[in-house]
Amino acid sequence: MRTSFPTQGDRIATSRPALAVALAAAASVAGCASDMAPQSLVERFRIIAVRADVPDGPAGTTVTLDALVADPQGEGRALSWLWVACLLGPSLDPEACADPERGGIVGIGMEPTFTFTTPPPAEDRTEAQVMVTLAVCAGGTFELPADGGAAGTPGCAGGDGAVAYKRVFSRETGAYNHNPGLAGLTLDGAAWGDETSERAACTGDSCEPLELIATLAEGAAETWTEIAFGSPRQRTEEVYVSWFATAGSFERIRSGGEEPTVEWTPPEGPAAVDFWIVVHDGRGGTDWATRRIELR
Repeated sequence: MRTSFPTQGDRIATSRPALAVALAAAASVAGCASDMAPQSLVERFRIIAVRADVPDGPAGTTVTLDALVADPQGEGRALSWLWVACLLGPSLDPEACADPERGGIVGIGMEPTFTFTTPPPAEDRTEAQVMVTLAVCAGGTFELPADGGAAGTPGCAGGDGAVAYKRVFSRETGAYNHNPGLAGLTLDGAAWGDETSERAACTGDSCEPLELIATLAEGAAETWTEIAFGSPRQRTEEVYVSWFATAGSFERIRSGGEEPTVEWTPPEGPAAVDFWIVVHDGRGGTDWATRRIELR
């Protein structure tokens, strides 16, 4: 199987057309077709979230990004990574910023984490936006188009590919956004730590829902000033949690409030279920945790 998506390889460092393709082709990613499942159900390889340790800061800040990747059927197969960071111009066009001829590339990486330095805003602007594109090839190899140039769509040959995006800001103002913290989790009334939790397997009507609660760190919801129609307005982030698992069903895919809560119904029979819990602040801030339940 060949999954279409941006290419990666040693040639990326020297092939200028390939750099442009890496971002321009990302919008046309195509995986293996399957019946639509709930977004919260993770059945195949996915990039669930991308996090920047400094999502918003002054120019010249060193920013490190990592990704929350799920590969439930991969059995530990190798992953290949391509990060491309480019400066969005006034048009905020990702294709234009990915064009090496325009000088928009500010960093390239091929490891699970990626670090770059934020550029300053243009002379007539108060902020700069960097678009970071992550492409991951699981169990296969990246390949350029057949002609080796910018025409066509690169792909992940022999494996599964996925693409994700992240915007990072550099601003002149000191009112910077930070990642919301995920302080802890509760499973059916008890603290849910990093260790695997064991529960009795269920069948039919005995599969009762369990309550999952996310505890947010103090100050997770920040207040900022928004300029609306020329006037400043104080606003507070509406932090929410997205829930993901390899089996079972959530009553909803996201929840908010001071203690985001959701009910999860286990699948029937014995199973090992992996969970990914991702908190967002709606302004580019992200944090997450992973958990596992063994149903015996």
